[in-house]
Formats: sequence, C-alpha cells, structure tokens
Amino acid sequence: MTLNNNVIPFQLGNNSVRGNIVRLQTVVSEIVKRHEYPTNVESLFADTLTITACLGSRMKHDGVFTIQAKGTGDVHTLFSDITSDGFLRGYVGLNAGFTNTESNLNSLMGSGHISFTLDQGKHTKRYQGIVSLEEPSMSKTTELYFNNSEQLETKFLTFNYFDIEKNNRKNFFSAGLIMLQKMPFKNSFDEESNEEIWQNSLNFLSTLGKEEFLSTNLTSEEILYRLFNELEITVYDEIIIQDQCRCSEEKIKFAIKNLSKKELRDIADENGNVKVVCEFCKTERIFPS
Repeated sequence: MTLNNNVIPFQLGNNSVRGNIVRLQTVVSEIVKRHEYPTNVESLFADTLTITACLGSRMKHDGVFTIQAKGTGDVHTLFSDITSDGFLRGYVGLNAGFTNTESNLNSLMGSGHISFTLDQGKHTKRYQGIVSLEEPSMSKTTELYFNNSEQLETKFLTFNYFDIEKNNRKNFFSAGLIMLQKMPFKNSFDEESNEEIWQNSLNFLSTLGKEEFLSTNLTSEEILYRLFNELEITVYDEIIIQDQCRCSEEKIKFAIKNLSKKELRDIADENGNVKVVCEFCKTERIFPS
C-alpha cells in the first residue's frame, strides 16, 4: 500500500505544458472528518483543499496561500489555506438548519465570489485575484480564473472518495487532482508545437479514471509516467503536505485580552470562563475571563 500526501510538479514537452499532481490520501481525510459536514459539502471541501495544496505549493518564499469563497447560498463560506511549509487547513461555513443536498457549487453557494490570495510577507507584494461564482465546481471556477485573469489556459481533473455515502466508506478517503497549464509560446513554430503537445496532454489526461488515480497501489510518479510517457515528461521533487493548524493558546489569550469588559461578559459562561473552539482544527480551550 502506498499512501501519498504530496504535490509533485512536472513538465511536458520541453516545458510546453507544466503541471502538478496532488494526492492527499490521509491529510484531507483527517481535515474533513473532524468537521462532520454533510456528504455533498465534504466533497466540495475536499476539492477545495486539494486545489489549495496545488496552487500554494508554488510559493517561492515563506508565506500563506488562501482560497476563500463567499456566497449568498446555504454554504456562505468556504475557506482553505496552506503555508510555505505545507501546513494545510480549512473550514466551511453553513447556514443554520442546513438541508441542501445539491453537489453543484452554484446551488450550494449561490451568487458571490472566490478570492485567491498570496501573502509572502513584508518583503513581497501581497497578491489577490477574484473570480465570480459562475461555474458548477471549484475546479471549473479556478480554470476560469486562470484563463481570464492570468491568460493561462488551465485544466484541472479532480477526484475524491467523499461523494460516497458515509455508511459505505472505509477508514480513510483519498482526494487529489492533476493540473495542466499551457505555457506561453515564443514564436509561430512554438505556438504550433505547444498546441499539439497541449491537446495530446488533455487527451491523455481524459483517460485517467477515479479508481486508478486514487489507488493505494500506485505512486504519483507511476501515474504520471503511465499518462504522459510519450510527451517527454520531467518530474520534480515532491512537496510534502501536512494536516496542521496554526492556532495557539498565546494567540487566543492575546485576542481575549483585547476584548472590552462587556464583550467578555457576553461570551463568558456562568462560571466566568470563556470557551474558544478553533474553526479549523476544532480544538477546544477554556480561559478564565
């Protein structure tokens, strides 16, 4: 059995196409399961986490990459971020009395937008791109962002086992994706060559099935060579992804210290204690007010 929790960059055809393969076979499972969301929300959340890992793995400096969606629907917030160290986390905000059984992103979130934010500290400029909630999935929405805002033709193929009803599931549930991006050409010859390699890479990608991709008997490298061995593939070093929250007792104490006396009274229990539960990791902490 091979368990992958990594992102592996690769390129095809002498850098005509670049890509990432993301396979998170225990990390996403641990993050998703602790929240106990409905099945359709878990599947959406799993795809968001893998896309975050994919895009955030390209950070060149210490920092954080964030995907945040805000909508008017029954799912009002979808949030995921990853550090340059590969620490992944996230949560979903649901309206009270949630009963929506749809799997379509638009049906769950309504109208709104998704932001992609890269913050690599004070020595680099903070970048944020925004796209409207117009597509039926996170992968299609992210493709739209790259195609329109970055002028970079992009294809995502996502897979996860979270669409299986909970009573039919096994002990852990894999999720992952392959992303392809067509690189800019330098001249007319490059354009023709790049287009051919791009179309071939899309055709090869379309042959990949869910069972093969999420199999614990195959490594990520084996999947890539099975798909793209005819396209002069170069595979780079893996980036390890971990389930790790960044909350801390010190941060919470600092936040409580800055509350007014009235605010403290409003949130304290009958014994004068303040209970704080992290939205990301669900760790519960109790502090005297």
